[in-house]
Amino acid sequence: MPSAFALEGLVRRYVHKATEPVLHRQRVHRLRDWKDESHPDAPAGTWWSDETHWYAGGTSPRAHNRITPLIDGGEFFPALREALEQAQQYVYIAGWFLTPYIPLGRHDFEDIQESRLLPLLVETARRVPVRILLWSGAPLLIQPSTRLTRAVQRVIEREGGGDLLCRLDSTARITHCHHQKAIVVDGQVAFVGGMDLTTYQGDRWDVAGHPLRAGVNWHDVQLRIQGEAVADVEQNFRQRWVASTGDDQLPHREPQVDPAWNTPAQIVRTIPAETYPFAPHGEFGIYHAYTTALRQAQRLIYLENQYLWSPEIVDALKEVMEQRHTDPFRIVIVLPARAYSGKWDNDDHVKKLREADGGRGIISFYSPYASGPAAGSYAFKYRAVYVHAKVAVIDDEWFTVGSANLNERGLITDSEMNVLAHDRSIACDLRLRLWAEHLGMAREELEQIDTLELIDRVWPDQAARNAKIVQRHDRQLVGELHPYQIGRMPGSWLLEEAELLTFEH
Repeated sequence: MPSAFALEGLVRRYVHKATEPVLHRQRVHRLRDWKDESHPDAPAGTWWSDETHWYAGGTSPRAHNRITPLIDGGEFFPALREALEQAQQYVYIAGWFLTPYIPLGRHDFEDIQESRLLPLLVETARRVPVRILLWSGAPLLIQPSTRLTRAVQRVIEREGGGDLLCRLDSTARITHCHHQKAIVVDGQVAFVGGMDLTTYQGDRWDVAGHPLRAGVNWHDVQLRIQGEAVADVEQNFRQRWVASTGDDQLPHREPQVDPAWNTPAQIVRTIPAETYPFAPHGEFGIYHAYTTALRQAQRLIYLENQYLWSPEIVDALKEVMEQRHTDPFRIVIVLPARAYSGKWDNDDHVKKLREADGGRGIISFYSPYASGPAAGSYAFKYRAVYVHAKVAVIDDEWFTVGSANLNERGLITDSEMNVLAHDRSIACDLRLRLWAEHLGMAREELEQIDTLELIDRVWPDQAARNAKIVQRHDRQLVGELHPYQIGRMPGSWLLEEAELLTFEH
């Protein structure tokens, strides 16, 4: 009997071949329709007009910000809990889905009980207004369903208290969704990234090193923002809230800005056309940020993403590989070993990019794995860490973190939000912290090794060593890295594959 993965591959191949010509024509027309909207010229004379990475079709870049990357739920959840406990004016939450009683702390039983999300929000709502805006869910085909999201809303309304309201945004088209993950507290701090406040299809709380656990291990990244850009995150919430509910009486405070905060940043969005009155033609800043930055890269592109489906992104990567570079040029991409309902598409584009590389060693692909002692015929168990992060670091100068996957949904048809920033110190630190996690090495140790040597020797050597360990089942992995494998990946079995047959989230 063929495995679930094989069955899914057969179905996806059939659908892809049957619809490819139609989808290509639709994509060409869609891109032609909004290309000019997506790449407007920056206003002359602005401080950012000479840097084409910035997107002129949305909110302007802001010069004075403080940005703190939070890697994995173990860093994000405690930071969010602290912000909620200190809220004095209001809290706004825009999400894809929400688990009301997800605990934000995991130190012990008492911490788990006291850090549950809904009780924290209720306590906060006794002091200040708390507003939650979730996608209304899908009426059919994809998850979470409308029935499930309405059940969550009823729990919040039944168990809530104080000035707490949860509303559902039903403006997305039937096969699309609202995918933003953004939180604003008091107009002074915002959180933007890939992390949902849920355990649905995977508990988002995990820590660096990803110790093997009962459920899937989860790798993700969120940014904490202070400074001018917080107002733009809040504006997005206010626009969507008014469009969804008709309520335009939300409180507002301008962010207080420390003159020492000097990271230029921009909130870029995907807003589908004909979805909201505030952007009738849509807004495609994330597409602009990625395609522009990738094509202008000079030394290094580092990507972490759940999906690599977008032909425009693949074309940009092919194009930059063929350019003449003064310095050695490398691309490193981290993907989940088996993307939910999307491994075949990832495999297809990985194959195309490897063929474009032609053995030159420019581009490489990896997947992280968790490992630990096992009960059964083997001494150790290996399971893929689910990469849900949406991160790009370009030349250790530019970086973006947000909710957008590298597919048509993330770049064109779903509502998304990313932060685009230009700061060498933060970009380099973010990359090194992510590499330290994947390699199982200290950040300080990585600083002593040349970047090119890390990419050309350390990454492939460790991945190859771990691939042999997985074959022998006789010891813990060294770090997390495993070569990205097209087709059936190691450490999976039929039951897990069947459980993962779900649509993207």
